[in-house]
Amino acid sequence: MELEIIERNSNPLLNRQEVHVVIKHDNDATPKRNQVINSLSKELKSKKDLIIIDYLKNKYGKNETKGYAKVYDNKDSMKLIETKPSLARHKDIDEKPKEEKKPETVAEVTEEAEEASEEGETNEED
Repeated sequence: MELEIIERNSNPLLNRQEVHVVIKHDNDATPKRNQVINSLSKELKSKKDLIIIDYLKNKYGKNETKGYAKVYDNKDSMKLIETKPSLARHKDIDEKPKEEKKPETVAEVTEEAEEASEEGETNEED
């Protein structure tokens, strides 16, 4: 994943920097928010919890994602300006994604059904 900052504006009224980025991800999936935040924090030398990603958009078939992020100077101004859903989206950004439950495969289901039917045959009365 290669991150390139194409535009960077300072917004002193809102105590933030507004950054437009292009992310090139050859042979990889579209990067997750936490990956982009980690890369931006290293590039801009800022704290991860002060970065809000507004959007990440890619076009079908391209290995390029365009995005817009806001880097705040302090947490108070971020809480005043950003909406609750946006803050909630970035709340657990450092945590690893939860492991999903594996759906039962057809073989496991059929084995369980066979075992149940075998038990049922021994308990049947004529």
